[in-house]
Amino acid sequence: MGSNGRYALIRKELFRKAIHIFGFSIPFISLVAGVYYAAAIIIALAAVYSVSEYFRLKGRSFPVLTAVTKAAMRNAAEGEEEKQDTFVKAPLYFAAGILASLLMFPAPFNYATIAVITLGDGFASIAGRLYGKNKIPYTCGKTVEGSLAGFVCAFAGAAIFISPATALIAATIGMVIELLPLRVTDNLTVPLLSGLTISIIGNL
Repeated sequence: MGSNGRYALIRKELFRKAIHIFGFSIPFISLVAGVYYAAAIIIALAAVYSVSEYFRLKGRSFPVLTAVTKAAMRNAAEGEEEKQDTFVKAPLYFAAGILASLLMFPAPFNYATIAVITLGDGFASIAGRLYGKNKIPYTCGKTVEGSLAGFVCAFAGAAIFISPATALIAATIGMVIELLPLRVTDNLTVPLLSGLTISIIGNL
């Protein structure tokens, strides 16, 4: 792949993961306006996105969102092609993971869990694209550099809401699950398993 193609993939990844990282705003929305208001925002965005995808699959454009979806879609060059005629489910899984974290776990563990899934995964992917050189075996191309960046950012974000020791556990679980070749999307496994673990530990 030429340098222009590589830079195009990096720009796309930055765009996609910027959306991912934006999910870190949910804990602060919840703290200011309440959990159910934040949950309503997530549900509304997921519903609008679903309508947008319906329009896209019918060959029509939905204002803003159709263009955003096309700009963020993976292609064959990235090894994770998302077909143009297929409903892109990843954003809905991501929304479901944040929503489940927000509602299933008590505060502040729910906010720490959201930090792990948004900041950890987002910055791990960005750092891996930009600086990743040392690939980790059996992880579908994930790198040491990306995983370390994801761990640090997940820890820093979680530590805003919970103790450093518990944040360390949350970040560790999140990054380990990210590396496992699980069939279930990590947008669900990371928040559910990390949130459950720190909620149990926090209540001991």
